[in-house]
Amino acid sequence: MALIKLKIEAFTNAQCTVSTGTSVEALFNPDTYSRSYGVNYYESKVIGESATTQTFAGMAGNDMKLKLIADGTGVIPLPSGISNVDGYIKKIYDVIYKMDGTKHRPNFLKVEWGSLAFICVCTSINITSSLFNEDGSTLRASIELSLSKTVDFKTKEKEAKKNSPDLTHVRTVKAGDTLPLMTYNIYGDSSYYLEVARVNKLKSVQAIKPGDQIYFPPLKK
Repeated sequence: MALIKLKIEAFTNAQCTVSTGTSVEALFNPDTYSRSYGVNYYESKVIGESATTQTFAGMAGNDMKLKLIADGTGVIPLPSGISNVDGYIKKIYDVIYKMDGTKHRPNFLKVEWGSLAFICVCTSINITSSLFNEDGSTLRASIELSLSKTVDFKTKEKEAKKNSPDLTHVRTVKAGDTLPLMTYNIYGDSSYYLEVARVNKLKSVQAIKPGDQIYFPPLKK
């Protein structure tokens, strides 16, 4: 079986359906790459409170850090049409980072390797040269990429409709959940928590515990 190499392809649109026709493959597949996920909260602002309450504000970044190695010592052939490491670095730069003058922005990217398919943009690129030819040209370098996941607006809109107050929802209570908070996350308004408690036949709004299933009915218009 032929070795599958990590590939980064450039696209003109956020859905990554219109290719620029340019891509770059890793000379050496990475030993590791890292993924990080974030959630944004804001703290309660109550004078004299004994502790803060973290209120969910939205999902934050879904990021990847990846390092590619460029080597011109002959350990592995450079890609066709590229004569040296500096040329390979320029190809990476042009595909991943360079501003597209017609779009007034860098390309959208898709990183593919095995089961990995990561649609993203490059937020930074760090090139470290560590070996040189006698003429000063680069013989070996590492290219560290910081990539951030991006989702096009149509996909975000479809995902938002899944949380529409016109739909029925069943949620499992997690540690730290309160009925007003869960109601706010579903409807965008915590004032419906008494109605949710009534529908679920709760004796009180505090009568929920982790693992409980709570039914959130469609809102009446």
